[in-house]
Amino acid sequence: MFRRILGALIPIVLLVACSSSASSGEESPGGGGEESAGASSGGGESAAESAAASTGSGSGDGLASIDLTITGGDYAGHYEVDITSGGCSTGATGPGTFAVASVTVDPAEAFGGPQITLYDAAAAANGDDAEFSAAFPFNNYAYTVEVNPYLSASQGSDFGSGTATLDNRGSSATLTIEGTTSAGEEVSATIECHTVTNF
Repeated sequence: MFRRILGALIPIVLLVACSSSASSGEESPGGGGEESAGASSGGGESAAESAAASTGSGSGDGLASIDLTITGGDYAGHYEVDITSGGCSTGATGPGTFAVASVTVDPAEAFGGPQITLYDAAAAANGDDAEFSAAFPFNNYAYTVEVNPYLSASQGSDFGSGTATLDNRGSSATLTIEGTTSAGEEVSATIECHTVTNF
């Protein structure tokens, strides 16, 4: 699933492969929920504590920023991240789409930034039930929510549930994701796009 979502965002990744990586911000570990498949760090230190040790303070000067809260799993907590490579775009993954991508080249950072595609940006802007895929990767694990009735029906699998709301102002935008993964982990994310690239 994670590989398929990343594959859908290859056009964005290719455009920003030579730019700098996303820099992570503050993170305050949240309450423990059920454990996920994410790897835990050694020495008695939790994965969330390890993530906190490897992140810096976000400056708010990137192409976009994300405020992410995760409930459940090894990486439960609050994360504020500046996206300095990739960013927000319209049409990069097909007509009428809106995408947010972050390319991380520093393996020391646990949170690699979001990988999000709205398949119908107009529906998300109008408050309708929008189809989307959203992945929030941490090391070798990703909190993934995919709202795509056709995919769920064709593969007979649960890919989570949630909503996506978009306020696209042309040169900037705000995207809100509220969702629950198939493992029952909750994600709440607000992405502020300081600039939007139109394709």
